[in-house]
Amino acid sequence: MMRRILVVDDMEMNRQHLQKILETDGYEVDTVGDGREGWNRLRAHKYNLVITDLRMPDLSGLDLLALVRGEHMPAGVILLTAYGDPEDALRAMKEGADDFLTKPLDADHLRFLVKRILERREMIDELEQLKKQSGGVYHLQTMVSKSPRIRRVFDLIEQVGPTGSTVLVQGETGTGKELAAQAIHAADTRRSGPFIALNCAVLNESLLESELFGHERGAFTGADKRVIGRFEQAHGGTLLLDEVGDVPPLLQAKLLRVLQSGTFERLGGADTIKVDVRIVAATHRRLDEEVKLGRFRADLFYRLNVVKIELPPLRERTEDVPLLATHFLEKHRSTSGVPTTEISSEAMRALVRYSWPGNVRELENAIKSGLALAEGPVLELEHLPEAVSPRSSGAPRGGALLDVERSLPELTDDLISQVERDYFSRLLTLYKGNVARCARHSGLSRRSVTQKLARLGLERKNYKKTLEAPTMTA
Repeated sequence: MMRRILVVDDMEMNRQHLQKILETDGYEVDTVGDGREGWNRLRAHKYNLVITDLRMPDLSGLDLLALVRGEHMPAGVILLTAYGDPEDALRAMKEGADDFLTKPLDADHLRFLVKRILERREMIDELEQLKKQSGGVYHLQTMVSKSPRIRRVFDLIEQVGPTGSTVLVQGETGTGKELAAQAIHAADTRRSGPFIALNCAVLNESLLESELFGHERGAFTGADKRVIGRFEQAHGGTLLLDEVGDVPPLLQAKLLRVLQSGTFERLGGADTIKVDVRIVAATHRRLDEEVKLGRFRADLFYRLNVVKIELPPLRERTEDVPLLATHFLEKHRSTSGVPTTEISSEAMRALVRYSWPGNVRELENAIKSGLALAEGPVLELEHLPEAVSPRSSGAPRGGALLDVERSLPELTDDLISQVERDYFSRLLTLYKGNVARCARHSGLSRRSVTQKLARLGLERKNYKKTLEAPTMTA
């Protein structure tokens, strides 16, 4: 698929230089000389990426960025900045730019950024397409997928949702069983009714019985008032019995009666209560095996197993890992306090290689943890939990030097960025965010250090301390 790029710059020489580099790499490139014309082009045509100069008459690069993001256009944006514009570059990142480039341009760095941002935009576009395909009806926020097995699950949910049938959802912990139950409820004709969930594994037998059926005042010691159980709460809607395989044998018999007749009595009560409730049962256990072992009633199993949905573990659908990781990044980055907009290629490879015993839930937690540690626009390998990305003391992080599958410019750029980020982060910590002292220590000019900090997403205000920094010897 041909990717289209729009270059917006009031200097013709810059436009021609960018166009020559990008067209050599196979991109379709249009160029315009001012921000207003660029905006008109964006409204008339679809572009995958916009590369715009920061300072232009009439409509600046920041103005153009605000228009693109305000209209939710599916295009990446790279800002071109001069050496003296670090604050503007940081502001651009906070306002939604995918990245920025400083002049004079480095061709290899330009190619690297363009490739990375276009890949990320393609992932986001795929997410949006999947959401449209699901009709936005099921609210399957973390169940986006391009796995054929999960797509079949979506189709089955759409098919069985309106029927009102009892559904058994099986899958390992963290595969999204409750989300599937919510999707079934949302596809049901009774979706305007309540969706009530109860985890059967966390309560002992007496508490679980009370939670399911409710109790009358005086039913047992401490029962000082009537309590309505989950079956009554779910009347006219859906009740999710999560971890139904952990229901004790005595309660299995009472549960079977409700499924057969739709009636029950509260604990300590004599009145028979009738409810209209759709049951979705979920479990990480193999209930057919539990029946063979005598731990689960066969008649209850057959009542629950009217329609069965199997959710595969994440390790069996690794093609979904980049998609889900990007989705969780978009979902949680607004609360991280840092404008992290993408996942580095090394970090993504580590995510794909990991076996994910905790499944989708563990992946989401890994991304949230990474965002809490990230310091700039890129979530790097070292930000991931150590279980996902084991640290090695004898080699660069992620074994990057051994990764011969990558191009040399891309590998070199990432390695240099990792070293510079660690180096300047430590200097900023040592010198309490004092850029002048960092510059003297590093042997670079203050302007060069300021530019690097902006590119690396390191803000000196985050390193200011109340204690005096110790003297550091070279």
